[in-house]
Amino acid sequence: MAVSSPTLLGMLLWLLRTFISSLICLLIGFLGLKILSYITVDIREFKTIKGKPVPTALFVGGFIVFTGLIVHGSASSPIFLGQSLIIGGFINLQRLFLVILSTLISLLFGWLFYYIFAKISPFQIDLDDINQSPEAIGIFLFTYEVFLGVIIHATLTMPF
Repeated sequence: MAVSSPTLLGMLLWLLRTFISSLICLLIGFLGLKILSYITVDIREFKTIKGKPVPTALFVGGFIVFTGLIVHGSASSPIFLGQSLIIGGFINLQRLFLVILSTLISLLFGWLFYYIFAKISPFQIDLDDINQSPEAIGIFLFTYEVFLGVIIHATLTMPF
């Protein structure tokens, strides 16, 4: 089965768009995780899991799920539009803005949940107690990565 040159070029451009879109979203997600560690001041995420295999595996596993959601969202509806090499026709700045905005909203929710559970403690549970177990912190990071991945995935795949 022979593939024509325009078809091959189109597929290569689609792969390039998906790859670049995924990298941008992964960078935004990485920054989101760094910001989360500043928001949750009483939880020492990365200091606690460092050198511990199970929580590190949970963190890495969460990042793999996050990455899968990002790549799927980018492949389904990349930030990039056409197959033109002109920047205006290649980048969808509105979608990129929505990805950044959705990450900020997820951080707002992360802070809100942290504030409610750690400071107000409506269930008489102190969220800061997860500091006592590196595995608990690994699970906390895993779930936040999945949460952030689902939000960015939804932003990437929503009709626009």
